[in-house]
Amino acid sequence: MKRIETGKADKREVPMLEELTRQIEGHTICALGDAAAWPVQGAIRHFSKEMEARIDNPESYNAEDWLQRSWSGVPAMSEEQRDWLQKMHAQ
Repeated sequence: MKRIETGKADKREVPMLEELTRQIEGHTICALGDAAAWPVQGAIRHFSKEMEARIDNPESYNAEDWLQRSWSGVPAMSEEQRDWLQKMHAQ
């Protein structure tokens, strides 16, 4: 998936990856196998055209434009909200 994300994969890897997930799904007693396969299958099912476009045009990829960090260090609130919160904590 990382190679596809960055455009460093070959287009043939998309169906190969999908086939690999089919070999994992339902073939283990551990639920983690299915849990790992399903998101990849869904991504391929819904975004295979975008994946191929990324492979065709890898220079269009900029991680900063696409990745959302779980915590960037920048609070997700406006300055007004932050000021109000600070006033509430001060009381």
